[in-house]
Amino acid sequence: MSVLSTSFLCLLLLLFTCIKSQNLPYDSICDCTSILSNSNVCLQYTCITKRREQTCFPGRSTVITENGLMKPLSNIEIGECVLVINKENKLIYESIEGFIHLKRNGSFSFLLINIEIDDHRNITTSLFISSNHLIFLANDTELKNSLFASQLQSGDHIKYVYKNEIILGKIRNIDLTIEEGYYAPLTPSDTIKIDNVFVSNYASVNNYYLAHNVMKIYRW
Repeated sequence: MSVLSTSFLCLLLLLFTCIKSQNLPYDSICDCTSILSNSNVCLQYTCITKRREQTCFPGRSTVITENGLMKPLSNIEIGECVLVINKENKLIYESIEGFIHLKRNGSFSFLLINIEIDDHRNITTSLFISSNHLIFLANDTELKNSLFASQLQSGDHIKYVYKNEIILGKIRNIDLTIEEGYYAPLTPSDTIKIDNVFVSNYASVNNYYLAHNVMKIYRW
């Protein structure tokens, strides 16, 4: 076995270990099955608990195509070119190579991150993203310090795109929302602009470069 093959097997094993070590959250859905007479007090609940799916982005989240159109992920096809950011922190267009996972139907939980621009432009926007998806902070010029969306706080600054320029976007607040479907697009740089914010293609593993190297196997 070649040194290169051995290295990739080691990376794959390390990535698998990281994924297995994540304590994936669970969702519980409860319905009241018995109500106290003449009141709104529930006497008994019936609950269903299941492991939360890795959702990434809902179908309504948008990307920018090479012809400048804003398209929802639900309408994007493999091979279309979309706006990404490369390791030199430059804006370029790359093709969608595939989807790490995709589910068009069903309702799923996402974070709703409300963002504002700290200058005279008076811009506000929202990013829909799963809690365990990786996102880049504004000062991360080499894309080395990504963090989970669930680790973001009000006042943090992220990479926002305005008229083909990367500017500071400040997180105003974070809410929970339910949206239709989920999509995890994959590009050669393993980055993508979603809802005008630059994010990683990856979730669950909090090391962008580890995930990027392991995904080279997928592309061979």
